[in-house]
Amino acid sequence: PANDVSDYVILRVSVKQLSAGSVGIATNYEVDKGMGVEGHIDDNNFFGQGYRARLAAGFGRHAVQNYTFSVEDPYFLGSPISAGFDLQKTHLEDGSLDINDESAAVRMIVPITESISTSFKYDLRFLQYGAISEKEKIPSIYTTLIEHGKFSSHSISQSIIYNTLDNPIVPRKGMLISSSYDYAGFGGDSQYHRIGSRASYFYLLSDDSDIVGSLRFGYGCVIPSNKNLQLFDQFSVSSNY
Repeated sequence: PANDVSDYVILRVSVKQLSAGSVGIATNYEVDKGMGVEGHIDDNNFFGQGYRARLAAGFGRHAVQNYTFSVEDPYFLGSPISAGFDLQKTHLEDGSLDINDESAAVRMIVPITESISTSFKYDLRFLQYGAISEKEKIPSIYTTLIEHGKFSSHSISQSIIYNTLDNPIVPRKGMLISSSYDYAGFGGDSQYHRIGSRASYFYLLSDDSDIVGSLRFGYGCVIPSNKNLQLFDQFSVSSNY
C-alpha cells in the first residue's frame, strides 16, 4: 500500500504597512485678524508604539506665532483609557503690546459608555506682557500687567462629554456636547472657579454635494475666589465657550 501523506496547505501572507501619518497645511481669514496659515504633521504610530502625535505651527497677522506639540496613548497601560500631554507656545504683537503665552498640560479621558466619557486635565501656564512702544501710548489697563512681569497659573479641570459624531475630524452627522468645571488656585496668580458648556450638531443636507449644516452653542461663567479676576482669565468673544 502507498505511504500515507498528510494533507497540508501552504499559506503565503503578504503584509504591507499602511501610512500612519499625514501632513497638512491650511489657510484661514478672519475679518478682525486677517489671513493666517497653519501647518501640521500627524503620526498615529509614534515611536512604533501606537501613540498619536501632532506637531503644528501657525502664523498670522500681528506677528502671531503659535506652536503645538501633543502626544496621546489611546490605550494607556493596555486599558481603554487614553492619556497624553500638550505643549503650546504663542507669541503675539497686538498694537503696542508684546504677549508671550506658554502652557503644558497632562490629560486623561475615561470612557463611561460608547458615547459618554469623562476627562481630567492639569494645566500649567506662563504668561508675560511686554511693551513694543512707549508706555505712554499703552492703555492703562495693560500697564499693570506689563509691570507685573511673568504670570503663572495652575488649574485642574473635569469634563463630561457626549459624542455621537460619525467622524471626529470632518463630522457630517451627530452631536457633541461637553460640560466642564475648572479650578485655579494651586499657587500662581490665577484664582477662580469656572464652568462652561459647548454643544455642536451636524446634519448632512446633501449626500451627493457633500453639504453639511451645523449649529453651535456655548456659555460660560467664571467666579474669582479672591475677588480679583485677572484680565486674561476672563471670557472673550474668541473664548472656547
